[in-house]
Formats: sequence, C-alpha cells, structure tokens
Amino acid sequence: MSIFRLKSRLLTVVCCAALMVGAASAGAEQDLLARVGEVPVSQFDLELTMQRRMPMQVGFHGQISSERVAEIRQEALAELIDQAYQVNWAREQRISVAGDELAAAMKPLSGRFASEQAMREAVGEETYGQLRALMFRGVLAEKARAAAVEEKIEVGGEQVRAYYEANQERYFRPRQFRASHILIGIDPSSTAEARTERRERAEELLAQARSGENFYNLAYYNSDDRTRYVGGDLGYFHEGQTVPEFEEALAELAPGEISDLVRTRFGYHIIQLVEVNEPRQMLYEEMQERIRAQLEKEERERLTQIWMDELRARYPLERFD
Repeated sequence: MSIFRLKSRLLTVVCCAALMVGAASAGAEQDLLARVGEVPVSQFDLELTMQRRMPMQVGFHGQISSERVAEIRQEALAELIDQAYQVNWAREQRISVAGDELAAAMKPLSGRFASEQAMREAVGEETYGQLRALMFRGVLAEKARAAAVEEKIEVGGEQVRAYYEANQERYFRPRQFRASHILIGIDPSSTAEARTERRERAEELLAQARSGENFYNLAYYNSDDRTRYVGGDLGYFHEGQTVPEFEEALAELAPGEISDLVRTRFGYHIIQLVEVNEPRQMLYEEMQERIRAQLEKEERERLTQIWMDELRARYPLERFD
C-alpha cells in the first residue's frame, strides 16, 4: 500500500526515519532502494519522508511541478541515506531508545486516534509496524547526532567576544523607521481617467487622515496593500529597504506626522511615521547570543561533516534505485 493512500491525517505526520533494523517486512524488502551497512532504506521510507517535505499547498491544490517532485525525491533519499549511516553508528555505540522516547515520537500520529488499538485498526498491522519502526530509527539517529556532534560543541564567552571585536562592522544598525501607510494602487495598464480617479481618492483619504481620523481604520477599510489588516503597519525597517520615493518622504517627517501623497510604481501612498531610531553600533551585550548561536551552528556543521565523512568511509552503501 502506498503511503500516499493513507488517510490524510496520517500524511501530516512529521517523520524522518526508516525501518528498524531487523523489522522490515517482506514487502518493504521488495521495495528496497538502498542499504547502508545493515540498515535498509525502502520505498515506504521515501514516500513518507517526501510527504513531510512537500509544500503545504500540495495537499489542497496539488500545485507542484514534476521537476520539483523529482528534487524533493532526491533530497528525501539523501536524508534517509545519511540517517542510515547514523543508525549504523548508533548501533555500534549501543545507543538505545527507551519506550517513553518512542512513545513521544509516535505522539503526533497516535494522538490523533482514540487508542493505539484504534490506530492499528485504522492503518493496518503491517503499516503500523512500519510507521513505528520509522519512528524508532528517527529517534535513534537523533540520539546519535547528539552524542557524536551536539555534545562536542563548545563556544566560550571569550570566543564570542573575540568574534564580535573582529567583526564589529557587521553589527552596525543603519537608521531604522517604523511607519504605517495607506496604498491606493494603480494598474499600470489603466487609462488616464482611471488614474485620475485613483489620485482623487488618495487625496480624499489624505484629507481625512490629516483631519484627525483614525489612521488604522482608514488603512483597514481603504488600503490596497495587504498591510491593511494591521492598519497599514509596516513594522520596523532600515534605510535602503524601501523604494527611494518612499524613503525620501520618510526623511522629511517627524514621528506622528503624515506625508503628502507619495507616488511610487505601486500607486499613491499616504505615510504616517511612527518612530525613528538613529544609526548606531550594536553593543556586545545585544549581539552575544546571536553570535554564540552563529558560532555554534558553524561548529555543528564542521563536526557533522567530519563525522559523516568517517561514516561514509566505514559503512558500505548499496543503491537499488
């Protein structure tokens, strides 16, 4: 049975594992795509992993090209093969998976049913066994990564400080604005008469905004931009992140002021400046956790590459796809 034919509630499960060693069914063996050491990767594994990678809209509209499906297939298969290498290592290290760990991994799936027995009946014993084995191997690989990589990552305070001192130019924040706007959009292909009507509408709204009407409400009910649903709020943004005409208008405003009509390629904007934060060097105290996370990420990638190279040299890979 193809995993794509399971009930839709099963297809939402996030799984990134394959069959537990020694637990593969005869059917799964017939659909074998690869073997790393003693660990098989089956068509069942691949289809479930592909489903996890599929964009959300596919489930509703089926909007995905055959080229992208092929890419997802290759990505998913590579993920499963890497995971199989890690499971081999975990077995050598005698890493185990406790019952409560497996139950927690199964929870996103089993929690959708009244009981474990209800789930078994819904999907069938064979599929249930494959799903449970997939979860098992996913947990095993995760524990292997923790032991081989995560526990070895060490980024000290002195290292973080040294990186900040050597890269201070990266942590200079340009002038920052917060503003709201109302957009009266203009279709480039519209007639001169239609464009005149849009400008007149923008002028009416500008007059209302300057007379004291609530800017949030004016944007919500009149703006052609998707920010209408938050009253036109653009949030915080830096110099250089908006079109030149918009930024030039902001530079002329003080917080609380409303601009004249601003014409851009999108149409007419009415801008209300909310806040300005002047350019400044970000302090070490503000950046240290971000820097630490970045350095940990780089170290994780380095250690993972070394580890995976060792695993690829240690365990033979057979491909049947």
